[in-house]
Amino acid sequence: VVLCAEYGQSIQTLCGWAIHHKRHAQEVVDVWFQQLTKSPKERKLLFLYLANDIVQNCKRKNIDEFKKEFSRVLPDALSHTYKSALEDLKTVKAIDRILAIWLQREVFSKEFITKLQSYRPKGLRAGESESGEGGTSPNNKRVRTSSDSGGPDAETVIRLLVNLERGSALQDTKMKQQLQNLPPEVWNVTSVDKISDRKRLEGLLKSIDTTYEQISNHRIRLQTEYTERTKVANLLKEFVSHQKQQLKHVEAKILEYQGKLQKVHDVRGRLQSHLTSLPDLTGGGSLAPLPEPGSLFGGGE
Repeated sequence: VVLCAEYGQSIQTLCGWAIHHKRHAQEVVDVWFQQLTKSPKERKLLFLYLANDIVQNCKRKNIDEFKKEFSRVLPDALSHTYKSALEDLKTVKAIDRILAIWLQREVFSKEFITKLQSYRPKGLRAGESESGEGGTSPNNKRVRTSSDSGGPDAETVIRLLVNLERGSALQDTKMKQQLQNLPPEVWNVTSVDKISDRKRLEGLLKSIDTTYEQISNHRIRLQTEYTERTKVANLLKEFVSHQKQQLKHVEAKILEYQGKLQKVHDVRGRLQSHLTSLPDLTGGGSLAPLPEPGSLFGGGE
């Protein structure tokens, strides 16, 4: 949870970790609430997305521990988050959407959702947002598009890639080092039969128990990372496809503006040619002087 606050650690990774440690649900939720209240306002919504993932996954798996613990702190958490988002209609709308999903999917009771909704800032219309559009599900967030043309924007792609690498289980050098430092008996079943010292066997058993939990947690992280990398890979395919479409569009525009430029160039040449063909009326001496009035009307005088 601290990683979620400081580094934007993957929500799915933290959700998987939390559910695996459901026996520590109270401690996890307490830390979640502490970090939410301490985090800057732009990160508070991230914690609600994490809570949403946990309670929805727990509902699907019939795990009650986290629903009970989140019910204990969510009123204060929602009150705090709504207050911090008074000037941020987009965040308010996102919170509204989370509560609507919980109500629709019966994650919490209708009475409890109504209580949470009562902390919403007064004077804001239900469904109001900066853009005036409907919200999106935090579990199925719409990726922002560039030029509303259906392709994911570069900022979103970069952020997802950075978050993947930052919290990558695959690149966890600390875990690799811990596994390398384990005694060889951990990996060799036949070597256990050769140990006759009881204290050594008890110590090895504790070491194996710890190793088992570490490897189990790491496997969950790897599975989650695999799922997320698959999603990002698909997003990158969509991004590249969109960029190819944009490339064709730009190429067509280049040809279009080359034609416009040529037309302007032709008109400019025609104007210059026409200008040089006109008589010079600036008095530069190229024309004969006009006759005197007397010579026109005086006859032979």
